[in-house]
Amino acid sequence: MRKLRLILSNGLFLVAMALPGCDTERHRLLTQEYPSYPEGVRWAIDKGNILRGMTEDQVYLALGSPVCKKDVVDEGRTVTVWLYPPIGRNACITSAFRVYFERGAVTTWDRYSTPTRYTDPVGGVPVY
Repeated sequence: MRKLRLILSNGLFLVAMALPGCDTERHRLLTQEYPSYPEGVRWAIDKGNILRGMTEDQVYLALGSPVCKKDVVDEGRTVTVWLYPPIGRNACITSAFRVYFERGAVTTWDRYSTPTRYTDPVGGVPVY
């Protein structure tokens, strides 16, 4: 029992230490970068929405940190996929929301209402 308490308290300590780092980065982006964003991008961030062409920093400000990030190669191009809140058991396999980036900018996104396994879409990454 004592060992379990030690493990739990150490785990909570590590989580508590990691959280301020996220707040610091968010604060830095909001104070240094946010004012220079176009009005439409600032509006989207404020509403928790994303737009095609937004950067990873802008999506981070709008939606927070993804639960998982994956890089996939699709027809010779690298696409980064950010997966948001899992609706299944494994955060990096199932997700309710996915954002696709190419060269650091949003190209598209998908929203799911039932758990789906993360796989590369048939025919490649969706292009809209």
